[in-house]
Amino acid sequence: MSDIQILELDPADGDLVSGAFEVLRAAHAADAPEAPAPHEGKFRLGLLHPVPDEDQTVLIAVRDGAVLGLADAGYPNRENLHFGWATITVHPEHRRQGVGSAVLDAFIADAKGRGRTTLTLDTRLTWEDGVERSEAGRRFAEKHGFEAALTWINRRCAVDALDPALEQELLEKSQAAAGDAYEIVSWIGRTPEHLLDTMARIDSTILAEVPLGDLELEPETIDAELKNAKADRNEAMGVIPIQTVALDRATGEAVANTAVFVYDDPEYTDAFQGITIVNPEHRGHRLGTLLKILNLRLVRENHPGVRTIWTDNADVNAPMIGINVILGYEILDAGAEFQRKLDA
Repeated sequence: MSDIQILELDPADGDLVSGAFEVLRAAHAADAPEAPAPHEGKFRLGLLHPVPDEDQTVLIAVRDGAVLGLADAGYPNRENLHFGWATITVHPEHRRQGVGSAVLDAFIADAKGRGRTTLTLDTRLTWEDGVERSEAGRRFAEKHGFEAALTWINRRCAVDALDPALEQELLEKSQAAAGDAYEIVSWIGRTPEHLLDTMARIDSTILAEVPLGDLELEPETIDAELKNAKADRNEAMGVIPIQTVALDRATGEAVANTAVFVYDDPEYTDAFQGITIVNPEHRGHRLGTLLKILNLRLVRENHPGVRTIWTDNADVNAPMIGINVILGYEILDAGAEFQRKLDA
């Protein structure tokens, strides 16, 4: 391993960026070809336009100018300053040679240098009757002292999975359950200026509401400035949010929210379901189902090239899993977050 260099990927180094993307492409083809393929444009632009509320780095293992593996790492920079995460990927032709351990060691050293004490790695797993996945990722994490902390289920849904009559019936039932108490508002792209503050407030509840397993993360404080910064990044990367929310007519506050993210690339047929959240005080009115069906229709109308929407939910998130099953989502596989505390 002495001939391997660990470098921080420079977004301006076209050859190394291409090499890093080739690692992701080859690993996808070998490990999970049924899952959405990595998108080269999004990868390159994501390096140039980092997430505003995380400090990001990509650590690469290089030998003779070729990228063998990488750790795509991030560190929250507003809350959860104890935390760091990484996804480690090694080119299939260079596995079992210590490349993964080398980039993991570099990630751990980088995290310690930033004062982080809790780290996570993620990997795919087999789930129920889904596609069988290798156990290599789990074994790698456990070998290096990481323990499973959160499991989620990856599901996919064709945009036309539901029979149109059934979809209309589900929509009308959810509209009846919601009644007249809510104004339903949709948009494509940036959050409208007059809704920024209320959307920031509902976004700030996400980590308090979604199941986190054994991960110890405090809720984030989202504000209008951060939402605009994230919107700037989406626009720079060609990522288009399609969003539908329910506003409480009594207060004007957003109390339920869903979003699907598509790429500004007609050749890319996958889209990604973001967090769907309903304020606890407003549950029981089928708002989750209502918003997701309306948003699905917006996806179909505005991006007819999209064929599949992908989502993941914590394995214990029964309410959202129930909605997704009704809408036609099918299990692909699972993923898990493995956690290690450096001061333990």
